[in-house]
Amino acid sequence: MAKAGYGKRHAPDQAPSRADDFSDLEPREAAIAAYIDRLPEGAAIGYKVLAEELPDYGQQACRSALDRLTRAGHLRRIRVHVTVADGQMRWVTRTYFSRTARDAAWWAAHVRFVRGLDAPGQPPAPAAGQAVGEPEPEPGVRAPRSEAYDVLAGLGRREPRLQLSEGDCVQLEHLVGEWLARGVGREQITQALTSGLPASVHSAGPLLRKRLETKMPPSPAPRPENDHPSEQIVGMVMMCLFCDEDETTTTLDHGVCPDCRAQVARDEAAGLTGDVPDTFLARPRAEVDVAARMAELRSATVRPVLPVLPAPRSRR
Repeated sequence: MAKAGYGKRHAPDQAPSRADDFSDLEPREAAIAAYIDRLPEGAAIGYKVLAEELPDYGQQACRSALDRLTRAGHLRRIRVHVTVADGQMRWVTRTYFSRTARDAAWWAAHVRFVRGLDAPGQPPAPAAGQAVGEPEPEPGVRAPRSEAYDVLAGLGRREPRLQLSEGDCVQLEHLVGEWLARGVGREQITQALTSGLPASVHSAGPLLRKRLETKMPPSPAPRPENDHPSEQIVGMVMMCLFCDEDETTTTLDHGVCPDCRAQVARDEAAGLTGDVPDTFLARPRAEVDVAARMAELRSATVRPVLPVLPAPRSRR
């Protein structure tokens, strides 16, 4: 795993996993892509780490394979400027992986969209208070109410003693919204507010406020330490997959700078990107039964035992 906040990130809107994923790639690239696809978010997927974890390939081979995966549209390395939960700001480097191959235009649009800018072909950002995918209301038409407001407005139909005015619903809306944010469903909220009522309710608004505040469920359990904390992305910039150069200082060709791509080409021309020979592997390719192998070698070196012939009979 990479340092917290860094490492692999899943690209959005990928196709479901299938048996023929990466079938259009060469066998080595397909094997490495399938291995990366199975890794969780936050895993380190640099070519040096991959060479340690995949014994059949050396560093040059892994670097060449990653270069081809970027050309095919499966990988991009991005530097992200984030503000984390404690208010601190920092740059982190992440490698986005997409099981579905993307072209360069898609990756550029993804970076632009995450930065909060209008990406080509993307709908404009929703207005404040408007849900994503919700149509913008026409002029003079009231915007749809929130789910919390609907819960409060429906209490009167469930329990006539809890008939609320529009002003009461607006004032209590944020409390019900907090219940919903803590994972409580609409029916559970309604049950908590309507059960055990006194025989006569003179003012439903103050009564419900008291119940919403005193019966507030606990906050969700905090995330484990190995999970990346909540953060706000301030900016993003595309980086070379192999070095620290970014698109503001060099021209990237499918996520790789000219110098690194030239280095990969030189390694391939020199024959340095093939599989690692058996004699240079850090560990055997497959488990070997040492005892059985030694017995086989011993039996091959023992001289065969000749049969004993009977002594010749003397002739008279």
